[in-house]
Amino acid sequence: LLVHGPVVLVPLVALLLLALVVRREWRASVGPWVVLLGIVMVGLTVIAAGSGEDLQANVRDTALVRHHAELGSAMRPIAFALLVALVLLVAPAWAYRRGGPGALVRLAESRPAGIVFVVLAVVMSVLATYWIIQTGHSGAESVWHDVRIVRSGEGTKRSQNSC
Repeated sequence: LLVHGPVVLVPLVALLLLALVVRREWRASVGPWVVLLGIVMVGLTVIAAGSGEDLQANVRDTALVRHHAELGSAMRPIAFALLVALVLLVAPAWAYRRGGPGALVRLAESRPAGIVFVVLAVVMSVLATYWIIQTGHSGAESVWHDVRIVRSGEGTKRSQNSC
């Protein structure tokens, strides 16, 4: 059940990050809430990957399972990088709106830094969404690849192929 957290939250956080790229005025007001959601996303991603590693020790070792495990292990740093991109986009805007002095305000006023943060946000949003889709698909494939649907007069049943 835990695996569905990252499957839902990674694309959601990525989509919200892209919305913050487009709607600059939301960065200081909505952005902190998206950062909190991003923290939950990273936590659930770490928990799901750990859960998957525990499960991997108890299932048949196949190429599909190994491929899914590799993708899942790589998802942890990708989710963290997505959160970093989110914080880099939101924190300067938040600090600037609050009128705070310091490096974050200077970053908010820096056009080159703003461009770098926007590019990083877009790249990480696309990468994280692509990666979670690939990871989820490989997981579903590793579980369901040898199951076929048998239709009978009594209803639909699932059966395992004997291969």
